[in-house]
Amino acid sequence: MRRVRIGGIVDISTVDWTSKVCSVIFFSGCNFRCPYCQNSKLIDINYGREVEVDDLVNYVLKSKMLIEGVVITGGECTLQLEGLKSLCRKLKEQGLGVGIDTNGSNPKAIRELLEEGLIDRVALDVKAPLEEPNVYEKVVGLPGQGEVVVNRVEETLDILLAIKNLEVEVRVLVVPTLMDDDQYIKLIARRVKGATRLIIQQFRPEADLLDQTLKAVKPPSRQELIHKAKIALDEGVENVFIRTRENGLERVKKGL
Repeated sequence: MRRVRIGGIVDISTVDWTSKVCSVIFFSGCNFRCPYCQNSKLIDINYGREVEVDDLVNYVLKSKMLIEGVVITGGECTLQLEGLKSLCRKLKEQGLGVGIDTNGSNPKAIRELLEEGLIDRVALDVKAPLEEPNVYEKVVGLPGQGEVVVNRVEETLDILLAIKNLEVEVRVLVVPTLMDDDQYIKLIARRVKGATRLIIQQFRPEADLLDQTLKAVKPPSRQELIHKAKIALDEGVENVFIRTRENGLERVKKGL
């Protein structure tokens, strides 16, 4: 039987899948070392507990009357590909929508999941402009690997944008001193046109950050995020949102 290692489960969430009420499963293990990571415990593939996929599905089904789907996140869930496929397959058999969150570093896994019809929605974290590998490697904490990482994320993005009727959510985290340049937002927006939505998110200096020095960084304000959202709109992205602690998810439109 298939087994996966997980770091936790949220039974019911209204914020992790923009269009659905869902359960959320956190897979252990990540190949990035983003200094602002708030789930840094999940970086370790040995963190959490190993569970049978069937047992995990049975647990999720306890909430089936209240949820429409399941989001599988991490960590980086595609690192446990065979277990992920098995879980997605069994959830789909139960009539549940399946979404994943990914850093885009494993395009082969994304292609296989899509070819088998195992996922309905993908949230892709674009960590920095794909035209700037030197910036990207700094933001993901992988010195000297910028070109490799960018190429893989580019491939993942191309795969996603080529699939009709797939919900593709691109997320960008604005981190002052690290990833907050207006030009970065402009470049990302140009590249992700065609995605279902772009969400520009507010960094929060809380939780168990991988780089504790970032706790001293002031989070960007709601108005700063609105400004960046308007930059994305000007680049032709149709559906742009911001997410802040104060107001949650808000759509930004031109002229507002």
